[in-house]
Amino acid sequence: MLTVGLTGDVGAGKSTLSRVWEEMGATVIDADRVARNMWMLPDVQKKAAERWGGDFFSGGNKTVFAKIAEKIFSDEEEYKFVSGLLHPATISAIEGILRNAHGWIVVEIPLLFECGRPEWIDCVVYASASAEKRAERNVSRGWDAGEILRREIRLMSREEKIKMSDWVLENSGSMEEWESKARELGYILIERERYSRSDF
Repeated sequence: MLTVGLTGDVGAGKSTLSRVWEEMGATVIDADRVARNMWMLPDVQKKAAERWGGDFFSGGNKTVFAKIAEKIFSDEEEYKFVSGLLHPATISAIEGILRNAHGWIVVEIPLLFECGRPEWIDCVVYASASAEKRAERNVSRGWDAGEILRREIRLMSREEKIKMSDWVLENSGSMEEWESKARELGYILIERERYSRSDF
């Protein structure tokens, strides 16, 4: 089994890479989705409510997650609190999925380096894009350049994370070009997984 950690700049196109690689046969695990599910756990809600107030989780999921984002992206202490609350449970849940997986696995982890690279990650792919490109791509999310900066301000520098990655893909062209880059690296990763299964 080959486990690939996928991370990168906010809005650089990680989801597209995951989609293409899934179409090529990879098992894709979205750490953000796993973490969002952690908020449904009574124990997690209890600890958060003790800090933020008993009515914090009132309203629909969209409202609640908007309030969580406001907390963690505007206050460093709240960011640390949520990281400590969710990270261990999220990693444990992913490890549970991996125990039943085979072939090549892609784990999309936006905070892979910030929270500490797990030992089961065999290699890391970093999705990179200019600030202008990312702002353009995130119009549909309602994010402008200021919102992207707000979400990145507490992260490790992209230069440092790029140095720690095994592959860096630059998303500087069209969607078709980005998908082509995804497939090119996908074939390399498939061969690497096959090699890891070979007996010599």
